[in-house]
Amino acid sequence: MRKVILFAAVLCAAVVLQRGAVASPATRVILVGVDGLGARWIPWDDMPNLRALRDDGLYAVGRAHFPTLSAPNWTSVFSGLPIELHGTRDNSGAPKVEPWRPAAGGAADGAALFADLFSELRRQEPGAFTVSAFAWKGIGWCHNTNAVNAARHFGGTAAEYADRDAAAVDWALSFLQRSPRLAFYYQGQVDMAGHQLGWGSAGFTNACRNVDANIGRIVYAYKAAGLWEGAAVVFVADHGGHDKTHGDATLECFEVPFLVSGPAARGLHLREPVVLADTAPTILSLLGLGIPDTMRGRPAIPN
Repeated sequence: MRKVILFAAVLCAAVVLQRGAVASPATRVILVGVDGLGARWIPWDDMPNLRALRDDGLYAVGRAHFPTLSAPNWTSVFSGLPIELHGTRDNSGAPKVEPWRPAAGGAADGAALFADLFSELRRQEPGAFTVSAFAWKGIGWCHNTNAVNAARHFGGTAAEYADRDAAAVDWALSFLQRSPRLAFYYQGQVDMAGHQLGWGSAGFTNACRNVDANIGRIVYAYKAAGLWEGAAVVFVADHGGHDKTHGDATLECFEVPFLVSGPAARGLHLREPVVLADTAPTILSLLGLGIPDTMRGRPAIPN
């Protein structure tokens, strides 16, 4: 996964508008993010756990933002902003465009102060417990880990990505006794397989099977812990790919899955079209929270 790091900036003095919250909020949200799993490349027959969530939930083919690279799009997932506003346009480790700064509020050091998903949840519910586990270190720069109660990067070699993804899931699930309000499970091996073996290759499909097994373990663990009822699962990817690359303006790269499932999603409907900047507002809406005025995405689930 040819990635370096990216983006910092977060907590908010933003005005919150109560728009889009669902009538019966979820008690918790499980956010599963799979790097590189474009909608055109999902081997549904080889991913029965993901397919079951799709069949019992709401599914749309959404769009990533351009360029179709990891750091820019994961930052959009968490910030609710398009790339033009959060400023992270590549994986080089720093914004290439001056980040937008809200007119209201501001940091003494001049840093951008728009909200992200975790910082906004902490602002509105200071006592809520949150978790984030990820095998690519760049993810730690795409969201405000300082606003997460338990955040951990699982390092290692490229060849160890399957083990790292599994270890991240195990670690995050170890906090279920804390009843997380929001937990983020990142999986990186699909993107790695795409770069090394090619999107749609046998090795790519095998990586998808591994991820699906981890999804099954997540769902099983929540059910076993008595935390499934009232839960919502949000599943997204940051981009797709073709051959052994991504980043361009092809539909193979642009089209991404956007899935909302679980008991708390029943009776709801999905608004289309959906873009990745809609992810954070959708999750805040599912949790019954207000959406900060700084976010430009909108809930994919209308009230």
